[in-house]
Amino acid sequence: MPQLEEIGTYLKGIWLLLSGDKRGFDYLDLSAIGVWRSFASILWCLPAMAVSWGAWRLYYLANMPQGTPAGLTFILKLFLIDLSAWVLPLALIAVLARPLAYSEILADVIVTSNWISLPIFYAMAVPAAIRLVIPGSEGLTALLSLVTLVVSFAAVFRLIKTIASPHALLAFALTTLSILPSLIIGELMQRALGLFPG
Repeated sequence: MPQLEEIGTYLKGIWLLLSGDKRGFDYLDLSAIGVWRSFASILWCLPAMAVSWGAWRLYYLANMPQGTPAGLTFILKLFLIDLSAWVLPLALIAVLARPLAYSEILADVIVTSNWISLPIFYAMAVPAAIRLVIPGSEGLTALLSLVTLVVSFAAVFRLIKTIASPHALLAFALTTLSILPSLIIGELMQRALGLFPG
């Protein structure tokens, strides 16, 4: 598992790529092993995920009858949803790489997508943390969540645009494949697993 110093190096590479500087690739491990190691970012995101799970649990209980259970099984289901929403879009991107002729940048897309998820998850945890500590802040946190989502979409697009340059249309398609299925999977699984109050 990558250590904190390595992650700092990877994030420096991500920042350079976000700035349009392809020297960012020099700070990333784009080998086959590096692709698999990049999924360790999921483990580093667990604290941020836990904050979001806590906020969702609070929202769920506030909109359900008193005594509704929301223990360890509830949290495990949320983890399964986050894991699926992370991995399945990347699997879809991998499956479409050959038909859509972007196999040569597939490793770049997977590695950078995994590592940019680290700051994104922690940014998304900020509104969730506010909801946990400030009662009645749902309106503010909903707005902050929307802003964070828009900024995240823009960041992922800018990152992939640098990778796929000069193919802006491909960058947009890969960005959409990275984010839209994740949102759809999250909502569908929440409803299917009974985690949506109603």
